[in-house]
Amino acid sequence: MGLGGSKMLDDRRRRRLVLESELESSVAASSRVELSDSANQEAVPPDLWLFLPQVVPQKAWKCWAAGAVAAVGFLGTLIAWLFAEDASTSGSVLGDMIAPFADRLLRGSGAVAWWLAAQMSCVVWWVRSRSRVDYGGRFHVWGWSAAGFFVVAALSLTDAHRSIAQIVAWTFTGVTSNSMGMTALWLLPLLVAGMTWWATLGAEFRNDLASRVLHSFSAIAALTLMVVELWAVRMGDTTSTDFLSRLALTTLQWTNLMSVWLHLRHVVHVSADPPSLSASGWLAAWRYGPGRMVAAMSQRTSEASENEDAQPRMRVEAADGTSQEVRIDEPEATPKGPTKRARQAVQR
Repeated sequence: MGLGGSKMLDDRRRRRLVLESELESSVAASSRVELSDSANQEAVPPDLWLFLPQVVPQKAWKCWAAGAVAAVGFLGTLIAWLFAEDASTSGSVLGDMIAPFADRLLRGSGAVAWWLAAQMSCVVWWVRSRSRVDYGGRFHVWGWSAAGFFVVAALSLTDAHRSIAQIVAWTFTGVTSNSMGMTALWLLPLLVAGMTWWATLGAEFRNDLASRVLHSFSAIAALTLMVVELWAVRMGDTTSTDFLSRLALTTLQWTNLMSVWLHLRHVVHVSADPPSLSASGWLAAWRYGPGRMVAAMSQRTSEASENEDAQPRMRVEAADGTSQEVRIDEPEATPKGPTKRARQAVQR
C-alpha cells in the first residue's frame, strides 16, 4: 500500500512538472511573438499616403538637380516666347499663332511654380508643428506663407491685380489708361506685403544657408521686376522691356521655389526645430541709439514713481465726514537758525 501511494505521488509530480514546462514554453513563445510584432510595427512606416523621407531626397545635390531641371524648363519656355514674339512682330503667321500659346505656357509654368511652393509650405507647416521646442507656435507662419503662394499663383494666371487697379482708378478718377499712377496703385500694396512676407520667411531661414541666400536673390529679383515695370510704363512697352520683366519674374519664381524646397529638405532630414532669433542689426542700432535714451527716461520715471510711493501718507477726515489721503513730505532745510522762542526754551 505504501509502494502504490508513492507511485501515485510520483506520477502526479511528473504531470505537474510537464504542465509547468509546457506553460512556461507557451508563455515564452507568446512573448517572442509580441516582441516580433512590436518590432515589425516600429519598422513599418506610418500609415500615411505620403512618406516624407522617401519623397524628399536627403542628398542636397538631388534637390539642386531638380532645381536645375526646373530652371532649364523656365528658360526654355521664356526663350520660346521671345522667339514667338519676334516672329509675330516681323509679321509671321506662325509667330502670331505660337505667341499666345507661348504666353499662356509661360504664365502657367509660373503659376505651377507658385503652387508647388505653396504645397511644400504646407508640408513644412505640418513637419514644424511636430517640433517639441516650438512653444511660440511659429510654425503657423508657414500656413500663411502657403496662403500667400496660392494667392500669387492666382494673380499670375489672371492678372487680377491689374484689373482691380483699373477698377479703383476708374471709380475715383474715371481714367483706365495704363499710367504710372495705376501701376503704383497695384505695385505699392504688393511691395508692402512682399517686404513683410520676405522678412518673416527670412527669419525662418536663419539656420538654412542655401535657402537664405536664395531668399536674398528673390528680393533682388522682385525689386528688379518693379523697376522694369515702372520703366516700361514710362518709356513704352516693348519686347525687350517685356522680356526683362518676364526674366525677373521667372527668377523670382525659381528662387522662391528652390528656397522652400531646400528648407523642406532641412526640416525633414536635419531638424524640425525653429531657428533661434538673434538680435538683428536694426535692433542693435535701436538699442545703442534712441533705445538707450528711452530706457534712461523710463528708468528715471520709474524711480520717481517709486520714491513718491515710498513717502509716508496720512488720512485726514474733514468736517463733512469725508476723508482724504495726504502725503507727508520731509522737512526742508532752511537757512535761518532757531527762533527766539526756541532759544528761550533751551535756556530754561
